[in-house]
Amino acid sequence: MFGQTAFRPNEGMATAALVVGLFALPAVSLYGVPGVILGITAIVLGLRARGRIKRSARAKGGAGAALAGMIAGLCAVVLGAMWAFYLTLLYLAMTQTGPQST
Repeated sequence: MFGQTAFRPNEGMATAALVVGLFALPAVSLYGVPGVILGITAIVLGLRARGRIKRSARAKGGAGAALAGMIAGLCAVVLGAMWAFYLTLLYLAMTQTGPQST
């Protein structure tokens, strides 16, 4: 009774942002593109969730989960873009023809 806090339900989008952001990080290893797509999705979900939480006058919880999902998504976008760029350069270097030796 005393010392108990009121239960605030979590915003569903905040949980979704966290889950998608955490799935985006290992997806970076799949040529980078799935990590970038999932990372952008996590960022958008996190931004929308934080907006909904603010509009509810903090009646809903999950702001931390939304922020964590956005951070994980941002890391996945950056790492995925770098990995895709590296693989593209590697592919281009391998397909260039050099001087033919006879």
